[in-house]
Amino acid sequence: MKRKGFTLIELVMVIVIIGILAAVAIPKFIDLRDEAAMAKCKATGGALRVALANYYANSALAGAAGFPASTASLTDYMQTAFDTPLVGATWDVSYVASTGVLDVDTACSI
Repeated sequence: MKRKGFTLIELVMVIVIIGILAAVAIPKFIDLRDEAAMAKCKATGGALRVALANYYANSALAGAAGFPASTASLTDYMQTAFDTPLVGATWDVSYVASTGVLDVDTACSI
């Protein structure tokens, strides 16, 4: 009489191999999530800089070149309103209205 199926040892070996693969793969996915959040933060910072340049250009065309008093005025120059880069995070943006210098690099820390 022939029996078809897997032995207990074969099943245990497959479970061990799957466990090892999962232990190796999961940390890589966690790093990818952090890297994606950092990339989103830097991209939003770049969009803010472009919006700042557009604001200055439009005000210069109107005859009163200048920068906005705060970054909240830049939402009219962006396709979508910018949000915080990470869940539960807050923006730490350094903006100087007199010179138009916008530093978002410090905001992009995990």
